[in-house]
Amino acid sequence: MTTSSVMFVNEGIFGVSDDAQVPMETVRWSNGLAAPMDHGAWILTGINTGPVRVEAHCLDAAPPVEATEWEEIVEISVRSTAGDLRINSGYDITPDALPVLNPHGPGWYRMRVHASGRSINPDGVSDEPVEDYLITVWPQEPAESVVIRSSKMIDEALLANADTTSEETIPHATPEPDDTAERDRRSDTRARLLRLLQDD
Repeated sequence: MTTSSVMFVNEGIFGVSDDAQVPMETVRWSNGLAAPMDHGAWILTGINTGPVRVEAHCLDAAPPVEATEWEEIVEISVRSTAGDLRINSGYDITPDALPVLNPHGPGWYRMRVHASGRSINPDGVSDEPVEDYLITVWPQEPAESVVIRSSKMIDEALLANADTTSEETIPHATPEPDDTAERDRRSDTRARLLRLLQDD
């Protein structure tokens, strides 16, 4: 099922969650776009307040990655506890046009978050939608978060959270079996990001 809606957000965030208490103490902000929790997740917008365009796909299996139209793409695992996983503004406002994202009931799902326009008016207020989001969800056991298409905003978030981020986020790649090689690769990535940010 695929539907889309224009949704109002405030405080630079909207949710993907059940009708259950949000476990804010478990949120992991590491990549700066999609923040998983013990159950549910937050999506971070560029604007602070205003409307954004959101499209949602509910699938039975992982689709091919189509990155051409999107500036940022992140995949995370999200858990549904109540069997009513929906996109919402975080203020008990759920667009009627957007579907329940877990038709198979409670359990683990994979969520691919696509975003464009987050850098247009960061932390600003907008009267018209300047940001687009595509949320694609399918059933899948939990796995590490992956950044498929990065941006300066994502790179800065990964760098800022480098010392506190758990092993659940790996930028630009799937997990490597060799732990030593993976640690070396992450160190190289962090050093590269530092150089890029210093050059800016």
